[in-house]
Order: sequence, then C-alpha cells, then structure tokens
Amino acid sequence: MRIGIDARPLSVPAAGVPRVVTGLVRELEKTDQANSYYLYSHREFDLPLVNPRWHKRIGSRASRLPGIVWFLTEGRWAILEDNLDVFWSAMYVPRLALPSSVATILTVHDLEWRLYPQTMSRKTYYAHRLLVLPSVRHADGIVAVSQATARDLERISNVPRSKIEVIHHGVDPAYKPQESGRAAEYVSAKYGVSKDYALAVGTVQPRKNLTTLVEAWRLLRDRERDHPQLVVAGARGWKNTSLDETISRLGLSGNEIRFLGIVPEEDLPVLYSGSSVFVFPSVYEGFGLPLVEAMACGIPVIASNTSSVPEVVGDAALLVSPTEPEAFVEAILRLRSDHDLRKSLIDKGLRRAPGFGWGKAASQLLDFFGRVAAGKKAPSVPRAK
Repeated sequence: MRIGIDARPLSVPAAGVPRVVTGLVRELEKTDQANSYYLYSHREFDLPLVNPRWHKRIGSRASRLPGIVWFLTEGRWAILEDNLDVFWSAMYVPRLALPSSVATILTVHDLEWRLYPQTMSRKTYYAHRLLVLPSVRHADGIVAVSQATARDLERISNVPRSKIEVIHHGVDPAYKPQESGRAAEYVSAKYGVSKDYALAVGTVQPRKNLTTLVEAWRLLRDRERDHPQLVVAGARGWKNTSLDETISRLGLSGNEIRFLGIVPEEDLPVLYSGSSVFVFPSVYEGFGLPLVEAMACGIPVIASNTSSVPEVVGDAALLVSPTEPEAFVEAILRLRSDHDLRKSLIDKGLRRAPGFGWGKAASQLLDFFGRVAAGKKAPSVPRAK
C-alpha cells in the first residue's frame, strides 16, 4: 500500500496528539518493510527517517499557509501525485483535501468539544464544532483510542460501530522504574522542587481539573504537617484564571505547589520515578496516556473515576470522584500510611502497563489500514430490484 500520514502534529511541541503520532510513526517505520509512507505537513518537523520507503512532503517556505488551508492547496496536489491507497490523520482534515479514491482513516481522541465545551478555548471549540462531525462521517474508518471514546462517538455522531476500531495508545520503553531516591535527587537539583513530591502531568487547562488538586492540597496541609509538594509538569494552557485565583485565595505558596511548564521528554521518566504518587483528577479523558506512563515507572496512581480512566488503569489505581478534594486527600493519606496497599498498586501497575505498547498499537493500526483500503476497493453489490 501507499500510505499517507497527516504529519502536522510532528511540528509542534510534544504533548498529547504529537506524542501519539510520534510513537506510532516511529514504530511503523521500524517494523513495516512492505508499504510506502508519505508524511504531509505544512511545516518542517524534526523526525529523522531512516527507512527508504518513508518520504516527507513539506509545504514550501514561501507559502506559510495554515495547516488546513495548506491541505486544500499544496497538500492536495502532493496527495494526488503520490497516488495514495490510504490516508490517516490524528487530527481533522477537510473533506475536499482528499481525493475520493483514497481510503480515509481518522483517529478520534475524545469528544471534549461536545461533552465539555466550557473547558476549551473559544477558537478550538469552534474549529472542532465545524470540522469534527463532517470529518468523522466522511471517513472510511475511525480509530477510537478507548472503548469509552468509541461509545461516545457512536452516540454523538451516529456512526455505525462497525466503522470504529478501538486502538489504545502505547507507552515508550523509556518509561520504566528507576531508583526512586536517585530520581528524586536529580529532579530536586534540576528543577528546585522538594525531594518528597506528588506529580501531575498534562497541559494546564480546565479539563485537567487542577483546581480540585489545589483545594486538596490546602486540606492536606491541615491534616499532615510533612505533606508532599505538588509538582505539575505541562504547558500553560488556557482559561486558568479560576485556578490562579484559587491558589491565591487559599494562600498556597511555591513551596507547596510548583508548575514546571513543558519538561523535556527525556526527563519525564525520571520525573515520574522520583515522585511518591501520581495524581490525575481530570474530569474527562479520551485515553489518559500519563496514567500508563506512571504505571510503567512503578508509581502508585490516584485518579478520577470518570470516562476512560477506569478502562485504562483497571484495578491498578485508587479511583475517586474528580469533584471531591477530600477524596484525594484521603487516598493520599492511605498510600502514605498503608505500605501494603502502596506495593499492591505498584505491582498491579507494572503488570498492566506492558499491555499498552506502541508496537501493539502500530500493528493494529496497520491491520486496520489494510482492511479499510480493501473495503474501499471492493466493488459495491447492486441492490436487488
């Protein structure tokens, strides 16, 4: 097959969708020696390609077009010239950008725009509202990143379940247990945080529900004098006025809560490994990749009991309501006092994490490419008169 990939996510900082596309592209390039691949992006990206079957199609520097506009102009011409069998996007591509002869596969990460629109920036919300459903309904195949997302998608879009393939995200082999004391020393020296810290990872934005954690930390300060510092790794996102006001109102200092911003990818495994607990209070997730990364690093997890989170962690985490700060406090105190519970969660997480691998995900995706492409080429059966 001649397979096209929407490579726009590879040109932006490694968070969320870019990390997913990077993991799948690296694994496909390493393992698939039969098919040819073409990566399309309006901007250059830093991902070396060793396999001669892989090719970049990058927008001209003179154009400087936004990604969607580029796909309707230069990108469409490149796709036509490459005579693709399949085109896969982990974002949303306008219908007119793709020839009708190409089997189109779309990955849907979540339905935040429909279920939690108030957590999005206005620009992002309207873009999703305009593009998502037409792209989904036009696609020949859809990848949902969890069973929870598949159910949401089927209900909201009326797309038949037979058109949806569930493929979980993977975790990079770099995420593995490290000596916790040494990891905490490294993190403390480099980032200036306490050697006793709890970790949250993700873009700082309303859906991640960090306000609940902030309120929990104020309660924790009253319950336990030597409580861990809360460390948050992730880009500063949008609509965080309420979070900032809560921190100020509760009188929490940088000694109690530290925001690190974007952390280099190579530091994330050691950041997980040095933490005493991973906390994940998100109100809604399509998958929740940091959950798997934390389990793979041997860190006990406390997470919200919503959306895809129970599906991802199974029995390897303490699940609590994302709207109850007291529940997070109680879970943290339980883990700090009950060593058997802590060890049990760590062991369960280490057994569960290997079930989420980029190799497995890439193999499933490649198989789906083949089935959707074959279905696209199959002659339609005329209806009986």
